[in-house]
Amino acid sequence: PAAQPPPEARVVASTRGEDRAPPARDTPDPDELPLPRGDLKVERDMAMARLAAEIHLRSERYAKRPKRKFVSASTQEYAWAAYLREWVDRVERVGNLNYPDEARRRRLAGQVVISVAIRRDGSVERAEIIKSSGTPLLDSSALRIARLAEPYPPLPRTEEDPDILHVTRTWNFLPGGTLVDD
Repeated sequence: PAAQPPPEARVVASTRGEDRAPPARDTPDPDELPLPRGDLKVERDMAMARLAAEIHLRSERYAKRPKRKFVSASTQEYAWAAYLREWVDRVERVGNLNYPDEARRRRLAGQVVISVAIRRDGSVERAEIIKSSGTPLLDSSALRIARLAEPYPPLPRTEEDPDILHVTRTWNFLPGGTLVDD
């Protein structure tokens, strides 16, 4: 092919603009940049090694994080629906045996939405209130009951095989001193 003429410098400007764009600067190729020498090179290499090690550790931690599964009252998968039924029966039994005396005396009632994270072995990783009843006594009682009911049954083996199951349920504290899980 025939030699091409060198490209012309083009400036893009609007019809209303008064300022011209600055001329392009020549940037050296990466191969032309001078590398640091001596102590600077050693420092740079050590910093790069530290960063590489940190990235490696982070990726290992990410790969080892626990697998989580989230279920609620609307769960229809057989293994989890059966587990949830067993879980609800246990919570209601423990909750009714340990219903707070002060709440019974004061005939307090309320609805608490609670999330309980259960490890593979049935122990509780954490329990937290998602939606408060508006009564601190009932909220703290819900968290206490979730802990008292542990250990829950071990998680069933499924295709997903999670390490932690998050159960989100609505608990009703009735004025007569009964806990019902909806």
